[in-house]
Amino acid sequence: MGLKIALLSRDNGVGLSLDTALLTELFESAGHEVEFHDWQAKEMPRTDVAFHLELVSRNLAQFADKNIAILNLEWYPREWMKYLPAFDQIWAKSHYALRFCRNRGGKNVQLTGFLGTDLYDPDVKRELKCMHLRGRSGMKGTEQIIGAWQKDSTLPPLTIISKDEVHIPAGLEDRITVVLSPSDEERNRLMNEAEIHVCPSIAEGWGHYITEAMSVGAIVVTTDASPMNEHIRPEWGYLVGVTSTRNHHQAILTYTSPTLIAEAVRRAAALTPERREQIGKAARARFLKRNAEFKEVALRLVER
Repeated sequence: MGLKIALLSRDNGVGLSLDTALLTELFESAGHEVEFHDWQAKEMPRTDVAFHLELVSRNLAQFADKNIAILNLEWYPREWMKYLPAFDQIWAKSHYALRFCRNRGGKNVQLTGFLGTDLYDPDVKRELKCMHLRGRSGMKGTEQIIGAWQKDSTLPPLTIISKDEVHIPAGLEDRITVVLSPSDEERNRLMNEAEIHVCPSIAEGWGHYITEAMSVGAIVVTTDASPMNEHIRPEWGYLVGVTSTRNHHQAILTYTSPTLIAEAVRRAAALTPERREQIGKAARARFLKRNAEFKEVALRLVER
């Protein structure tokens, strides 16, 4: 008989977060029952395991045999820091989160990583072009990327996928295309098509876009800071240096420069097609390995 697992959700009508959806699929496929609860609800049922993802509910915690936190520190409120020692387990997506939670009284803090979504489509022809998935986030380094294309007219064509309008400076319209809120099918086609994905994130809780880019076998250019550099190594991508930092909630925001981004993209574009394909395959292999490792660890920690 499976466990009863509770996940907190925001009752905002936008559907499940990606983290919640991925955990639900994992636990239900292992035979467990997953329930969702509004984090502000006053009454909660008894449950075997309660997951607090970004949100914390004292009401839910009281009726759970085991309470597990998975935190995105760039959004974790300072006033909730006092709850860290009370969790039975804390799953750290990154080494930074591991150190942070242990240094603030967290008990049984495990470096688990997390799951990514596999978007690989072998039927899409790969091309020497660049992709940047902004969504509606202001922490993806979009401005620095546009600055890189301003500095270097030799960079390959760039597609930016966004949920909001993105200002493209005059003179770049022929080299940068903005696609607003495409269908999932169109987004996935564009992601598989581009051989180079530019993801110089300022902060990430996990880095879903980075892992999705790895899943399609792309060369990833990202920031040399945690957790971004925990996904990418020189064997399967390019890291760009940090030029400045600032604090934000419990995270450190890390900024790179247009010059460094342009340099990394130039190096990736200068590779032979065969070498780009080889690096992309290494990135995909790394993605598949880490997904399998998380599934094994997550089920073991929940079921033991």
